Amino acid sequence: MSNPKKTVYRVYFQTDERSYSLLARSVREAEFFGFIEISEIIFDDTDRIIISLEDEALRKEFAKVEKIAIPHQYMRRIDRLVESDDIGVSYLKIADSRKKAD
Repeated sequence: MSNPKKTVYRVYFQTDERSYSLLARSVREAEFFGFIEISEIIFDDTDRIIISLEDEALRKEFAKVEKIAIPHQYMRRIDRLVESDDIGVSYLKIADSRKKAD
């Protein structure tokens, strides 16, 4: 018997200072008007030897979060993927939009 493929969502959203990209198993309209709810965030990339600072920062930020409610206007894109071993090198990323002083 084959294993059924599970749906995974790659969610891109942006706040005033940061852009986020993360993987989750559940994305839906939130109970709060004008919000998207993201839950079941995927962090299971434990086989990787190198963990970037961005990955570690997001892991700490969302480690104990059960659900995230994000305003519609912060959403950039939601991709629906079929889970596989080659879903991507990085499960989650964070980018600082602030300009760095030289």
